Amino acid sequence: MFTGIIEATEKIIGIRPNSKDYQFIITRPVIFDDLKIGCSIACDGICLTVIELKPKYFNIEVMRETLQKSTAKNWCLGQIINLERALKLNSRLDGHLVQGHIDNKLRIISRLKKEGTDYLNLELPQKERNMLVPQGAIALNGVSLTIANIRPNYFSVALIGHTLEHTNLGTIKTGEIVNVEYDILGKYVVSAMLTSPLNALLNNNAISQGDKHYEI
Repeated sequence: MFTGIIEATEKIIGIRPNSKDYQFIITRPVIFDDLKIGCSIACDGICLTVIELKPKYFNIEVMRETLQKSTAKNWCLGQIINLERALKLNSRLDGHLVQGHIDNKLRIISRLKKEGTDYLNLELPQKERNMLVPQGAIALNGVSLTIANIRPNYFSVALIGHTLEHTNLGTIKTGEIVNVEYDILGKYVVSAMLTSPLNALLNNNAISQGDKHYEI
């Protein structure tokens, strides 16, 4: 479990493909002095396991299924990755609960600055619109962000100065793809709604009362 508060950004310095997975070698941040083999670490929002550890770098393993579901498929040498160690239960939750399980990859359709604030506009698949609420939480490349606006075909997030300076969202460009994880609490609510008897009623789109039908 993570918080979406990025601790460091580092480069991919090696890639080792094999028949079952890919291994990525990433520069080890100085502050990651407590890393151990087997530790979970969020890399651009993907929960991965440290399988090799050296003073200057660490190695993580990405299964082929994860490659297909995330941006890891397109990672390359020299790419900057957002990093966060797993949450400690005795620490503050400064962002929101992030599992490191990617729900989708979405494209940035535009980037703009308004009244001194940077905004990213991202495509919004219709089937995932119910995962978002105004001022709700979302993780993009592992960064905990607040949804600023929701439109029929896209949504917006605002980037504060700290995010611009300390994550790879500061240099991301229009047309690029980011890893997306929707708020776990929202996903539970949607799941409960979809399995409730009320949902079947709503899907019929009307309640019959005597000779009248009232649209919902």
